[in-house]
Amino acid sequence: MGKNTLYVRLFCLVLITALLMCSCSTIQETGDNVLPENYEGILLPFESDGKWGYISPEGNVVIEPVYAYAGYFSEGMAIISDGRLYGYINERNQTVVPPKYSGGGEFRNGYAPVSTGDFDSDNMQWGFIDKSGREIIRPRFLYAENFSPEGRALVWIKQEDEVVRGFVNTKGEVFIPDDFEICSGFSDGLALIRQNGLYGYIDAGYSVVIPPRFQSAGDFGEGRAYAETDGEKYIIDKSGNIISKVEYPFGTFSDGFAVFSSDGLYGYVGVDGNVAIKPRFAWARDFSNGLAAVQVMDGNSSKWGFIDTSGRMVIDAVYDEVEDFIHDYVRAYKYDDVQYYILDKNGRVIHSGKYRIE
Repeated sequence: MGKNTLYVRLFCLVLITALLMCSCSTIQETGDNVLPENYEGILLPFESDGKWGYISPEGNVVIEPVYAYAGYFSEGMAIISDGRLYGYINERNQTVVPPKYSGGGEFRNGYAPVSTGDFDSDNMQWGFIDKSGREIIRPRFLYAENFSPEGRALVWIKQEDEVVRGFVNTKGEVFIPDDFEICSGFSDGLALIRQNGLYGYIDAGYSVVIPPRFQSAGDFGEGRAYAETDGEKYIIDKSGNIISKVEYPFGTFSDGFAVFSSDGLYGYVGVDGNVAIKPRFAWARDFSNGLAAVQVMDGNSSKWGFIDTSGRMVIDAVYDEVEDFIHDYVRAYKYDDVQYYILDKNGRVIHSGKYRIE
């Protein structure tokens, strides 16, 4: 069970939110509420009356809510919207990229994916910009993920009537294999491939480093991955050597744990492959900075909270949806009262307010 299988719901939620969130507002131009050059505080996006700004971890408004949408800062840049298109600001609230893209992602490893065209009309094209706003690769892909530390980004390309997956480097050079299929982007330095129904791995030079010989396999994380052959389940290392047998398929390791499922419930295995947190959750996500979001059944419904690496619930499962922790803070939602909450790692509410329903 690879990462693609375990987290398709989360991927869809994030993609739809990033591409379709819109409102009516006016972009705040450079020069209005520009923060001092020596400002080093954490900026957390918040929503108020349908507009977005930024608060401090103490709950104080630092940047007034004037944007139609504002995302988290990543590598000193944050995506914002004027209600129609998307651009980017820096941590001083200066506009680096005016809103001119139909979609965009966060910055990772120096670059961010951006799109032109219309999602509903099926003519959206993705490319990449650097932190100065320069288009290093013009939008021309059907889909694009962030660049990995190795400078490779997974892209979808239409060839005749077929959509194929390939990689592009920061120079815009595209690699599409002839004799195998790319299954995922680079994770922990390796990418999953499939050839003749079997799975293996390539490195950033596109050389096969673990020949396709597994009937099932997952992405690498912290030097380990799931693999299955001849009906046996294993943890393998980055040379393809078997570390140990395991009882269950699992996802990608982070913070020393990986999600697995048994009888419709989710738990976690440790790096030795043994069950570390018994499966008792309706859904579970990867650990990040020592916490993981888990979904707990509550009668006929389910609620989200967070556990630590011992399996102890540190933020009660009382929320209808939660995002992932960023800068040690997370946004959580309750549907009944259309309320959102910004929480710290102890579950303390930093800020709360009404969120907009489109």
